[in-house]
Amino acid sequence: MFTKRVLGSVTAAVCLVGSGTFAQPSFDTAQLDVFVEEMMDAYDVPGVGLAVVEDGEVGYVRGYGVRDVTTGAPVTPNTQFAIGSTTKSFTALGMMLLVEEGRVDLDAPVTTYLPEFRLSDPESTRTATVRHLLSHTTGLVRTDASTFDTSVTSADIIEAAATTPLVGKPGETFVYSNVNTIIAGEIIERITGESWEDFTRERVLDPLGMTTATLSIDELKQQRDVALPHVLDVLNGLQTANFLSLGADAPAGAVNASAAEMARYVRFQVGDGAPLVSQASLGEMHKGQIAAPDFNLPGMIAAQARAVAERPEDVPDALVTDQKYGLYWGVERFLGEKLVQHGGNVTGLTANATLLPESRSGVVVLANAEGANAFMEVVRLHVAKLLLGRPDPDVNATLQAQLEVLGQDNASRKADLEAARSYQPKRAELAPLAGTYRSLADPKPTEVRVVGGRTLRLESGFQSVRFSVELLPLGEDRFIANNEPLIGTVVRFVGGEGGRTIEMESLLGALPLAEQAGRAD
Repeated sequence: MFTKRVLGSVTAAVCLVGSGTFAQPSFDTAQLDVFVEEMMDAYDVPGVGLAVVEDGEVGYVRGYGVRDVTTGAPVTPNTQFAIGSTTKSFTALGMMLLVEEGRVDLDAPVTTYLPEFRLSDPESTRTATVRHLLSHTTGLVRTDASTFDTSVTSADIIEAAATTPLVGKPGETFVYSNVNTIIAGEIIERITGESWEDFTRERVLDPLGMTTATLSIDELKQQRDVALPHVLDVLNGLQTANFLSLGADAPAGAVNASAAEMARYVRFQVGDGAPLVSQASLGEMHKGQIAAPDFNLPGMIAAQARAVAERPEDVPDALVTDQKYGLYWGVERFLGEKLVQHGGNVTGLTANATLLPESRSGVVVLANAEGANAFMEVVRLHVAKLLLGRPDPDVNATLQAQLEVLGQDNASRKADLEAARSYQPKRAELAPLAGTYRSLADPKPTEVRVVGGRTLRLESGFQSVRFSVELLPLGEDRFIANNEPLIGTVVRFVGGEGGRTIEMESLLGALPLAEQAGRAD
């Protein structure tokens, strides 16, 4: 898509990272540059910030592409990106500071610090601990309502937890949810008497030298070198989008930082804990607390591909194995090495920080593209492979082969975009799909109506978020959403009259959204 890439300056990164800590990388950086640019073209990513730490020292920091497609302004090592849920690791670190000061006990009940905290089961209320919050094992189901509604407060979230369904007892099951992190952030505020933002800046960011990192969109907008969010408009290509401002969800996703600053963070995380915590505390955060096979994208893609393939033995092996979750860090094995990682997604931006603690190395990838999760996996694991000095596997080829089985590879994705721009539906195709459906992921009904004889309007809900999206036809009862929060998602209608189900296609297979009202089980 982009015929010319504007590269950031490595020299600028040296100045930010500091003297005496910049090392010559062991891999060919020119080849890495070519690889990153090729992947940006393949996955429709306009701009990237990359940082590599090797053997405890910053080895490479670079910007690629543009931070704004409308101006062509280049990404530099200092360009600020919203890092989304990678923020959670900062909240875990803040909690460990309080643990080392004796102000918080990881295994104390949440009610020790928040007496009003309740779960829907009294026994779970008594046994849910701070550790359960930090490992997403409280039993609470996922809900994202507060992410898109800044009027919702942490007090509202805590109150709602009392009536939120549980999937199991505390410590039994991993279910990723911002709610856990919002409650953890409230504990930090209650113990310190400071806002999460002030505490995080004073106790984490400033001591690590991350002095230009910000903790709100209002602060971010005051910076000069900022990556704008981008979404792939189905009809018009990459477009800039509005930033997502967070309210109560700040402890789960509010950090904005550059590749150069995140290099400092990774170097700290693979070090001895100085100047903030002990190495033992770092180890505790990086230790798998519970099996979490549904947190790691490469593992889930491989498993799903094998589940639906006609010849499962032909599907390439999973790129990562032994997926667990620590304290706001995912834990996995890659080429025999322990990786510790966390990704992040907010509107129009995607991020990942991956640590190789056994070799004191790591990589940060920041992108100004919506839901660029497959791109993140390819780049982070490719760099991890370079850091381990291994020639194989071809990470991108492996992932694309698995995604092809699911119809989610780059070729299939681009074919869908072309179909959306060219397919001319007949009204008779659309009318039978209109009507009221029973939602499978929301208490309110799902409504489908024909608009102008050419498109559908879908009104539904998922994970407590209601949405209304335009669906452009692709043919054969398949459509593609062209606005948030589902932009680029393929929606299909399965079955015939009186028995249709609406499904969303995803990297992990079909996600049922609604079924026709009155359908018999």
